[in-house]
Amino acid sequence: ISGISSEKVLDIVKANKGKLVFINFFATGAPLPEEIPRTYQYTQSLSSDKVVIVGISLDSDRGKLESFAEAMNFNYPVYLAEPDARLFGISSIPFNLLYDKTGKLVAGGPGMVGKEDLEEAFSGLLN
Repeated sequence: ISGISSEKVLDIVKANKGKLVFINFFATGAPLPEEIPRTYQYTQSLSSDKVVIVGISLDSDRGKLESFAEAMNFNYPVYLAEPDARLFGISSIPFNLLYDKTGKLVAGGPGMVGKEDLEEAFSGLLN
């Protein structure tokens, strides 16, 4: 699992103009395991030419994250946040950011996101 800086996060958004970019900041010890399978399940139905999902762990223990990622079997890239990647106004975890097809941040904030929330947010922006 690679480290990622805030600049590289924004590079992912810029490199994927024309697609929605959903970024989920998480930590392995946070009460979120149920959120990740829902995200995984929903993203299975999305075309990679329309949506990019990225997971960014705020953990400090790379080994713990690698074990967690292996157990979760993510279907999207997961990175370990470098200290400056916390500059996105993250007040608690999980924390999510959604960028539209132009690269504009259209939604973001703390809290778990359910499958229905993802469907609603994405469907409005995919059309």
